[in-house]
Formats: sequence, C-alpha cells, structure tokens
Amino acid sequence: MSSEDPNGAVTVVIPVWDAYVAWLPEAVESVVAQGVAEQVIIVDNASAVPVPDREGATVVRTSRRLSTGAARNLGLAEVATEFVVFLDADDVMLPGSLHALVTGIGLDPAVTAYCLALVDGETGRRHRSPRAPARRLARFRRAFALANSIWSLLPTQGATIMRTATAAAAGGYADRSQGEDWVLAVSLVRRGRVRFGDQPALVYRWRGDSPGREGARPPLLANARAVRQRLRADPGVSGVARAALPLVAALQWITAIIVRPLFRALRRTLRRS
Repeated sequence: MSSEDPNGAVTVVIPVWDAYVAWLPEAVESVVAQGVAEQVIIVDNASAVPVPDREGATVVRTSRRLSTGAARNLGLAEVATEFVVFLDADDVMLPGSLHALVTGIGLDPAVTAYCLALVDGETGRRHRSPRAPARRLARFRRAFALANSIWSLLPTQGATIMRTATAAAAGGYADRSQGEDWVLAVSLVRRGRVRFGDQPALVYRWRGDSPGREGARPPLLANARAVRQRLRADPGVSGVARAALPLVAALQWITAIIVRPLFRALRRTLRRS
C-alpha cells in the first residue's frame, strides 16, 4: 500500500442501535463523501429503531443486543482491508481525515495505531483528548505502554486508525460497554508503536453517558480491572509486564481515587478564576 494512494486500504465500522440511528446518516455520509474507504460496515446491534440499508454501506445485523465492544468486534470480523477505523454513530469524521489517517499509519509498518485530534462537538474547540503529554510520551514506547495501562491515553474511535490484523490478534475490544476501548488500546500499544498527529479528524459529540463529562461516574476501577485481565491473558504481553501487574493495579487505584479527583478539582478552580 502506497501512502500516496490510500484508496481501498481502510474499512470504517459503525455500530448503532436505538436512538443513535437518528445520527447514523450524517456519520455514514461523513465517511462515504471522502471517497477513501473501501467499505463502510454498519453493525445493527439489535436496534429497536429500524436500521435501513444504505447505499455505500454493508449492514450486519445481530440477533440480540451485544455489548458495545462485542458489536465492534462483530464488525471487525467482516473487515478485509489492511486498516480499520471504528466510528460511533453520533460522531462525524472531518473531510480529509481518512486520507490523513491512512497516510499516517502507512508511513511506518511498526506503528499499530495512528491517532489524530478530536473537536469538541459542543464548543467547536479542540478536545483535550488525546492530551499533549500522551502525544509526547508516545515517542518512548515502553513508558507509554506502562502509562496507558494505568490511565487511558489512546482513544480508539473515529480519530484513530489501526492495523486490522493486529487488532484481531489482540482480541479486539473487550466484551464490555464501559472501558472496552481502553482494553484494546492496551493490547495495541504492547504490539508496536503508536503515533499521534495534530490534524483534527473527528467531531466528538458529548452524550449524557460520556465518561469525560463533568459529574459522570464511570466504573473506573472495573475498567482498570478489565485492563489487567487483558494484560494477563494477551499472548502479546511480555512476562515482565505480567509480573508488574500488582504495581499497575496500585497505580491504577491511586490515579482513579486520588489523582483524578484532585486534577478535576484543580481544573474547575482554574475555570472559575
């Protein structure tokens, strides 16, 4: 695959169900209009709202409601291209983003994932994730792998492209609807380097259940436990990393219970001042 000709190298997978169906046409159009994706796979996750067939997309339907992670994995199993992007049905990819993503990951075969910037759908400004320290730390693979095991540093939806074979070998997303993306990111980082770019690629729309929203209380410790389970079971994780799991568990707890609340309190204080 030439980085100058990304057409046909990537598939975009979009799970959808219920109220999210209303957002789906805009999400699909934001992909198809770019003329880069070989295929768009829509996963109808047993939606109570009918998901119609759409021109330029393949619809895969589940017989029962799956977790978010399992629905994405069902789409992953249908991907035949070298690269894959997972898009949430209520988000929108920006023009030129797919070309930039495919070009960025295609420059280095050792890169397992390439992530661009997000735009906050409410403010129109650049979203804080992925954070600048994470982008700088990614130059040091082992340090980034450890840090990403303690706190999620690599978004895996919409603004991130990954190697399909690597994502599948890693076990895909966790069979969960919270923290499933963090689990996959941990496996990707352990299998190669990740890179970050500055170009905005995605309009991220906040929802009431978005983990980053002020006041939201996602099950952080349960998500962290799922990460450790993946590290323990993933054959791509070294014995040294497995031996360090007690330390990882302690640092996860400190970060979730102590560091995160302090950081959020400081941020609120700075906003008021």
